[in-house]
Amino acid sequence: MTANLAGDVTMRYVDLRPEEPGEAVPVLLLHGFGTTFDMNWRATGWTQALADAGRRVLGPDLRGHGASDKPADSGSYLPEHYVADLVAMLDELDVARVDAVGYSMGARLAWELALRHPGRVRSLVLGGFGPGDAFAGTDLSDPGSGDTPFDHVFRTVAALPGNDPAALAACARGQASRPFGADPLPVGVPVLLVSGARDTLAAGAEGLASRCGGTYVEVPRRDHANAVSSRAFKEAVVEFLGERAHGRGAGDAPPVG
Repeated sequence: MTANLAGDVTMRYVDLRPEEPGEAVPVLLLHGFGTTFDMNWRATGWTQALADAGRRVLGPDLRGHGASDKPADSGSYLPEHYVADLVAMLDELDVARVDAVGYSMGARLAWELALRHPGRVRSLVLGGFGPGDAFAGTDLSDPGSGDTPFDHVFRTVAALPGNDPAALAACARGQASRPFGADPLPVGVPVLLVSGARDTLAAGAEGLASRCGGTYVEVPRRDHANAVSSRAFKEAVVEFLGERAHGRGAGDAPPVG
């Protein structure tokens, strides 16, 4: 674990290098709301799958999560602050470009990174993510108190060991204050969207992929909580990233799923 100070917030991350370093750019894995790098990516087999593909992995615990600092004010969780954290980490590691892979909230932040710093992102994978308002109907003054999809997510993650419910609530309010918009689109960045067939929080993912000129993969019988662990998801992403490494454009990528 390495500490990266962006402003007054310390973000912790791992830098996992393959046994035989290759020419491919690193893969940046961005976890979802209320989870951590280890929970979202290591425990679900992603680090092993990428190691088997010879890929270097950069894995932060995003601010408000895991071993990173957990500010209590919602202004600390605006998307632009997360992007600044990530750029500072890449600069510290002298990494010029990454293949950015995000899940849920991490997908939103991967999109923001590609939008604000297109030269730093070679390709973009958005998992468990759609263009809709993930917080629709939620009382963000008391998240978890209602019956919306996000309320259910909040109650689940707030109860996990090591999580700070107050920081997570501030994170939700900060994210919601900057609603996602599909305009403008990231320019010159191949895009893959993946979601479970039963993932209501990722509604509209296929349409967003079409707007981006990208590829959409649906994982059968999976929902928001368990799509990320599926073998089909990992295989689709490893294939997509391999195609980028060999110079195939977004329009050349074969449809999957």
